[in-house]
Amino acid sequence: MLASEYFLDGLSKVEIGRRHGLSRFQVARLLDEARDEGIVRIQIVDPSAAGRDRAGLAQQLGISSVTVAAARPGESMRAAIARQVAYLLSTRLRDGGRLGVAWSRTLMHLPESLGALPSADIVQLVGPLSAPGYSTTESTALVHTLGARTGGRVWALPTPLVVDSPQVAASLRSMEEVRTALDAADALDVAVVSLGAWSAGASTLWARLGTAEQRRAQEAGIVAEICGIMLSGTGAVWHSALEDRVVGVRPDQLRRARVIAAAPAVGRPEAVIAAARSGLVDDIVLAPELADQVAALVE
Repeated sequence: MLASEYFLDGLSKVEIGRRHGLSRFQVARLLDEARDEGIVRIQIVDPSAAGRDRAGLAQQLGISSVTVAAARPGESMRAAIARQVAYLLSTRLRDGGRLGVAWSRTLMHLPESLGALPSADIVQLVGPLSAPGYSTTESTALVHTLGARTGGRVWALPTPLVVDSPQVAASLRSMEEVRTALDAADALDVAVVSLGAWSAGASTLWARLGTAEQRRAQEAGIVAEICGIMLSGTGAVWHSALEDRVVGVRPDQLRRARVIAAAPAVGRPEAVIAAARSGLVDDIVLAPELADQVAALVE
């Protein structure tokens, strides 16, 4: 009763003492005993732990959730977004499930924030990628790190995302270890991907293409890219000759999974809208500024 009056009703220790004929010090001692005995439990919630849910924006985009990441002191926005992806992943992945993972400069921070994960298999969704300041080994290392956390089987994809010709891509896909990894994506339960805007520095794929291919994509209205899958502003997948050179997860495989997308490119709200319209993603995690930019376009 004393604990309820103090913690729930907001009465002071003096007021409680007057009600029950106790001194303020006796009330304080009884409250301390209630905490020691587990009658009272105090939980401090980090307001940035679960991010800020933008349910209204998610409804407008036609997806399950939009989470706004808030960076903690000394934390980069990419790391903050990865932390929120890790939080969502802990609520989406179930024991015995199959998780698909794509590497990016944002998702490389994923292991830093992951706690215990259920037992699950890990599938690498795209081949090793490189970016300024990062090596291709970091891509493969990510799936093996997650595999060690879940204790499940790991299907690594030991090929580049984009190769020089359709013939090379076809040859790689025929290799048993590549074929089995690609086939493993048929049964994904959850996938974690990065959403890239179609511009230099915002998409890892951009740097893999020649100037003429970059221009053709822009002329076709491409605004976003997910795992080498290029999307127009309407969310339509761009079917071009480039597809024959990409080795990675297919759109139909992603659509069968619960897909969590990290969207780090502030200033490119059209990429988020395209991803939502594509049906490829269910949950999007993004920075506060980008969330406001997206809302300004759809509201």
